[in-house]
Amino acid sequence: MAKILIIDDSTFEADHVKGILEAVGHNVIWAETGGRGIKLMTTEKPELVILDLILPDISGIEICRWIRQDMRMKHVPLVMLTAKGNIEERVEGLEQGATDYIAKPFSDAELKARIAAILREVMLRDQLKNKNMEYEDLLKKLERMSVTDPLTGLYNRRHFEDILVAEFERYKRYNVPFSCMVIDVDLFKEVNDTCGHDVGDMVLKRVADMISKEVRGVDTVARYGGDEFIAVLAQLSREDTEKVAARMVAAARQFDCHEIDDRCPQVTVSIGIAGIPDPDLKTIDQMVKCADHALYKAKRSGRDCYKTAVVKEIGEIVTGH
Repeated sequence: MAKILIIDDSTFEADHVKGILEAVGHNVIWAETGGRGIKLMTTEKPELVILDLILPDISGIEICRWIRQDMRMKHVPLVMLTAKGNIEERVEGLEQGATDYIAKPFSDAELKARIAAILREVMLRDQLKNKNMEYEDLLKKLERMSVTDPLTGLYNRRHFEDILVAEFERYKRYNVPFSCMVIDVDLFKEVNDTCGHDVGDMVLKRVADMISKEVRGVDTVARYGGDEFIAVLAQLSREDTEKVAARMVAAARQFDCHEIDDRCPQVTVSIGIAGIPDPDLKTIDQMVKCADHALYKAKRSGRDCYKTAVVKEIGEIVTGH
């Protein structure tokens, strides 16, 4: 049943309405003035208001207008009590936001029927609102799933490529530096061969968490495929990104795989970095190829380290943007 507020200066009429509504199970509170009614609106938060048009301090029309302008209460249904035959007052009340009106004198059956009908509409509105919220939550969940790697919870490759395009466009327009980092788990095949793919998945999750902790909120980290991750570091030059890579390499060395499985070999990471400024870097493909080339250099250097590369090293010098 609903909490209903009656605002009426007539004790006789208020008691009469209160008795009718309480008899069918509603929780009814009463205010004898408009000012008291407004206060109870904010403190008691009724689900429906029955409002007399004529009050000693504030008119029912003014109260109706005030309620409809308050974002916290604008959806609360208002039933105006008006004198029979006063069409102008009814029209004005409806124009100011009243949900319905009841002309005095009224029958008990009419009052109960009108209140029940309004509360049914409120219930249906709330159900529809909840359904819409559930639908919106589902859409958000599906949207997250479409851009997220299911194993690690990082972004997937498709979303990363969208972010990379956006950062590159920002660089071309505003000359804002950024870097790309490719991170590979060293000798990951040994983990899978020794301990199985379930342990390998757990290792990848731990590495993903480690990478995420070493970057900022404005950066984007994604699983690039298999045991390889990739990151875009916004507004960081290649030189500044080396500091981030150094922290990642050190953090991986501290990762004790034996916590997952006693047989698990020690995990390290190799990292390749490419970034702007690089006077010869003109395309997104060049940036990714440079980062891959830098990763290859790190692998050749014995793994467990980071390296950088520029476009001249991959031999794809182009002119113009």
